[in-house]
Amino acid sequence: MMQVNDSDDTLVSEEFSPYIGDGYKAAYAELLTRISNALAINRDELIQNEIDRVREAHQETNTADWDTDTLKYLAVLHVLMDLSKQGWLFQVNGVSLVLQMDNGETDDKSRIRYRLSAERNAQFKVKSVQGFIRSLEKVRNYKGKSISIKDLIGDPEILKEKILDRKQVCDPYIQLVTNERDEFTGYKLSDVWRYFRYTWSIPYKTMPGRNLFYLVRDRLQPAHPVIGIFALGNSVLNLAVRDDDIGWTVDSIKRQLMQKRDTSYCDQIVKRTEGRTVKVKIDKAAESEKEHNERARSFADRIYPLLLNNLDKAIDDIYIKDLNCEQEIEHPDAEFIAELTALAEDLSRKALNNKNGRHNPDWEREAKTTLFKRKRAAELAKLLSAKRVFQEACGEGSLERLMALLSTEEGRRAVNTALIANRKYKIGSNMMEIIVCGAIPPYNELLGGKLISILACSPVVIRDCTKKYERQVSEIASRMKGEEVIRDSRLAFLGTTSLYSAGSSQYNRIKVPLLSGGTLEYRKMGITEGYGTVYFSSETTLLFSAVLERMDGGKKINHVFGEGTSPRFRLISRGLRSIGIKAEAFLRHYSPRIVYSIDLAKNTKEFLMGLTEELDYGFDLNDDEQIARHTQYLIDFWYHRWLEKRLTTVDIVGRLEHFRVEDLLLSSLL
Repeated sequence: MMQVNDSDDTLVSEEFSPYIGDGYKAAYAELLTRISNALAINRDELIQNEIDRVREAHQETNTADWDTDTLKYLAVLHVLMDLSKQGWLFQVNGVSLVLQMDNGETDDKSRIRYRLSAERNAQFKVKSVQGFIRSLEKVRNYKGKSISIKDLIGDPEILKEKILDRKQVCDPYIQLVTNERDEFTGYKLSDVWRYFRYTWSIPYKTMPGRNLFYLVRDRLQPAHPVIGIFALGNSVLNLAVRDDDIGWTVDSIKRQLMQKRDTSYCDQIVKRTEGRTVKVKIDKAAESEKEHNERARSFADRIYPLLLNNLDKAIDDIYIKDLNCEQEIEHPDAEFIAELTALAEDLSRKALNNKNGRHNPDWEREAKTTLFKRKRAAELAKLLSAKRVFQEACGEGSLERLMALLSTEEGRRAVNTALIANRKYKIGSNMMEIIVCGAIPPYNELLGGKLISILACSPVVIRDCTKKYERQVSEIASRMKGEEVIRDSRLAFLGTTSLYSAGSSQYNRIKVPLLSGGTLEYRKMGITEGYGTVYFSSETTLLFSAVLERMDGGKKINHVFGEGTSPRFRLISRGLRSIGIKAEAFLRHYSPRIVYSIDLAKNTKEFLMGLTEELDYGFDLNDDEQIARHTQYLIDFWYHRWLEKRLTTVDIVGRLEHFRVEDLLLSSLL
């Protein structure tokens, strides 16, 4: 059982009780004994020796021929190795093992970097990665010049000279990463981005789904070195603080219907205490009853029909010809909804075809596959159930009906279903996450991180995202509807989270007044802890895949579009459970992270709620001249607001004196 400890020393304590086959119980018990008698510094070696012993005992046979108990035991050992390298403490008591995550004496950043270091260092032991790094660092001839990746690292001498001569220090521009080659070095732009991404403390892993990668470069130096890099990826599907801020939660709806109040504090003298005071909370209405009723009714008149429309729109996106429900769509009844639910449950018990769709799929045929017929039946049952609750809500007007819904568990569930119907559409189409963002030394000394953060939200990025995905077929939606579906690709919102609980200095205080009259701002929305798989090694992942394939009768873990959470997260989560380990305890980050949001249009929230179909960017998305001008304005604002000020308050020249290009090269880590 997981216990979160409130003491200053321990964050969490979790019993590690894996499934061990009879043939390995004695070996596992012996390993625990050796661990309990050894110094912590020798623990990894002991686990590795046991891994090597098991593998050597089976070296005459292929992995595919190993029995399930052997695969599971090796998976247990690799998980132990991963957890040990993450900094979990081992407490052995006989044949039982308790793992603890300790606060330790290091600060938050040091602890997180330590936990990430094992997998980051492991990636540099992969031969293909080593070859990639050496190929970019090797000096070669290009257009009559000797070049290497060093040419794409800023020259500190040039920067110092410009600072001392009071000249323009750098001239940034943004470059979308494509399969094209860099005109100055001949390297593929994607290879340049990948090389500098390897310098991050977080291990580099490719991300499925929508992605955009960018370089920010300095045209004032010969080869236009890289100031920084950033990337956008799929938005997180469920993020409570974000969803509540946008208005996608039942609680946010309820707050809109409540009377606004002002809370303040004052000092009050306590009688007979010779002037001692106490803080007193003063809570009073910020609007009259009449104002409250008018505002609440106005909100309900907009939101109630919108919620119903969300349900109808989601229902319309489902292929229903083989579900025999044309007559039930308008006025669903409980009996038919129960039949749909039973159908979905029956289909889920049948074997699923886990192959990806064809290059040019027949969408109607794909919709009729067992997997998607199950998904359609389950989703339609949920939507029709919510629609039935809405239709049965009592009240004369929207406000009364909405209040009636919010007063019951069934009603709140129906409202939540309607909110999710819209949320799923917007998250998959109009929102993305900043998954990489930062400066490359020596430009970090020039507050390059601030620049990269600002340019990640620039009109150029909004245009690129819109153009890249405006004709992309939505695989999941097309299979659900039985016909080709192309979603709206206009980017309205960006989100990101800090790596550390203290937040990110490069995001702090970013508030840029725009030419359009709006404001570009990284808003702190709240705190999230979250889950992830970044700490688990590729060896562990491969073993889990083999175990699950064996358990599933030869079928690999599903990679069909529409299967839910990311394949890697699902694989590791299922893998941990397959060896008897509670997944939640070891997938949790144990480090609070700050959630940031960036509205890219003046009316982002109204758009995301579905209250409007238009986005007010303040510029024409089809006018390249406007986009270039508005983006250059952001660069100029950064230069005057942050860089020029830093040059007068910090000894940048002195800091550049200590920078050596060689220190950034990745070959030193091989």
